[in-house]
Amino acid sequence: MGVFYFLFALFTLMGIAAFVYLFRKIYLAVKYMGSHLSKAKKVLISIGIFALMFVPAYFSFIKWFIIIMHLTAFLIMADVTAVIAKRTCKEKPFPNWLKAAYKTGAVALLLTALATAYGKYNMYHVVKTEYDITIDKKISSDYNIALIADLHYGISLNSAQLTAAADSISKQSPDIVILCGDIVDESTTLAQMKEAFAILGGIKSKYGVYYVYGNHDKSSYNPSPHFSQTQLAKEIEGHGITVLEDEGLEINQDLYLIGRADKLDTNDARKPVIDLLPAAEKSKAIIVADHQPADYDNLENNGCDLVVSGHTHGGQTFPLGFFNDLIGFSELNYGYKKQGSLNGVVTSGIAGWGYDMRTEHHSEYVMIHLSPSK
Repeated sequence: MGVFYFLFALFTLMGIAAFVYLFRKIYLAVKYMGSHLSKAKKVLISIGIFALMFVPAYFSFIKWFIIIMHLTAFLIMADVTAVIAKRTCKEKPFPNWLKAAYKTGAVALLLTALATAYGKYNMYHVVKTEYDITIDKKISSDYNIALIADLHYGISLNSAQLTAAADSISKQSPDIVILCGDIVDESTTLAQMKEAFAILGGIKSKYGVYYVYGNHDKSSYNPSPHFSQTQLAKEIEGHGITVLEDEGLEINQDLYLIGRADKLDTNDARKPVIDLLPAAEKSKAIIVADHQPADYDNLENNGCDLVVSGHTHGGQTFPLGFFNDLIGFSELNYGYKKQGSLNGVVTSGIAGWGYDMRTEHHSEYVMIHLSPSK
């Protein structure tokens, strides 16, 4: 809890400093363009522009905040670049057009517009990411595992786009499909929830589609959710998807799949992994699906071979992923990690949460080719 309050205070102070900085940049731009105006008029115009800057927040606060964050970052980068350039190129004055572009903030505004456009494209452009993983257990054949997480249905992808991704996965003949949480969230309507699981339940696979809950699926953050947990479970299972919540099952006699309860779920205490793994199953290839990448040491010590997760979105918005790696909020922010005999894969997700922009990592589904070591 102490860490939470520290981070809250830190980000609050950073936010205040950013807004003071933005107002100053607006004032300097007005001062540059309106040198003939009185100081009082410059201040009033600056206040008016600063106030207008908040209007888009009424329609989409999160997206507005992300855009403002990028604008602030680009303004700071422009200031740093200008200082360095002045100190290293004193004998070569800047062209008037470049000076004007910097003083008015046009450079930062252009870069922000480009980042926003890229973020929109990157959110909707779903790519396939593949991993070839070998394990030290004897299994009867190679297995292709499809992994989808963090759809947050209703934020970005529509039914046609999700259907296209599901069809693409089906064409690759996966043996197992794992839906690793946050397929829906507190903003997803009842109709959208039903639509999402109807599409995902239609993915063709040899041994079935399996589901673990994420921290958003049960709408725990919405005091007036659009659907109940009972409706959610009924809809998932009604489309032939098997829910695994702190339980495991055998697949084809040589795989054992464990689905973890989400570590933030307050309804039930999350069981230790050792309680989910019968001794008779330890000789099998053990696959763990856990929405949040966590507990790698325990998984390794209990003979697990592969753990798949989502949750982090790969940061979704730069530089959040960088901070995740720096501070270590989770075992792995994105990609692949080998820890002893344990293989960890974290997907950036097939979409994102809160806003339809992604400036860090791409939207993806994952195909894992699992094979025994030779």
